[in-house]
Amino acid sequence: MRRALALLLLLLLPAPALAWGRQAHRVVATLASQRLTPQARAAVEELLRDNEDGRSLAAISMWADWVRYRKLPETYNWHFVNIPLERERYDSGRDCRPERGKGDCIVAALARTRDTLADPRRRRAERVEALKFVVHLVADLHQPLHTAERDGDEGATRVEVSWLGSRETRGRKRRSWTLHGVWDDGLLAASDRSNAQIVVDLNAWLAQQDEHALAAGSIVDWTLEAHRVAREQAYRDADGGSIPLRGASLGRDYYEARIAVVERQLALAGVRLARLLNEAL
Repeated sequence: MRRALALLLLLLLPAPALAWGRQAHRVVATLASQRLTPQARAAVEELLRDNEDGRSLAAISMWADWVRYRKLPETYNWHFVNIPLERERYDSGRDCRPERGKGDCIVAALARTRDTLADPRRRRAERVEALKFVVHLVADLHQPLHTAERDGDEGATRVEVSWLGSRETRGRKRRSWTLHGVWDDGLLAASDRSNAQIVVDLNAWLAQQDEHALAAGSIVDWTLEAHRVAREQAYRDADGGSIPLRGASLGRDYYEARIAVVERQLALAGVRLARLLNEAL
């Protein structure tokens, strides 16, 4: 009960304090659950049959953020990798060095937890925890600002902006919008759609695509793809100019220019999460 209450309180926090917002994580998990093989679906149901944090992929999709702040601070850095914006390659020695008490980076963490989930020799509790991390981290990896930083801005968490005419997040005075927060939550929230409708819309888009091709590639490939989106889209205003460290006003034109990018990243995360789960289980 105490853990469930803590998780509920976490979900009520403003999304800019987290990774992708709750809405995005649940959408990705739902898309993936719709694409599980019968064997993988049965394995997920078995692993989560008595799980106190939820029994579906969507229900557990925010668990990794809860433990990041409250129970497992050594996993804090598992949610991102700060590849310099001007670089075009991932260098584990430069980008994924362990930080004392906070862990290494999402590239290494996702690979480890995927391998743990896939190993039937591991204890059931370890595999349940690994499943929770995999579900969350695949989504995080597709948030472009979880893969890049510009001049030490920590994934644009230090880039202060006005979003749709406001410099404060709703419900929390004294908490300002950042560019990272706009991508975590602001863009998707501005579309004013339910989770169910977003899933319908993304499935309609995916029906016109080659899902096998979209799901292809490695964790590093997906990281660098998201990094390119950060460089070419997230850090650029609607006219293509560079967004400054502070003072930018991002309005409806930025939303119109970027919402399709956000939706594509969510769709990619959904099909790729399904692929990893189907392979592991």
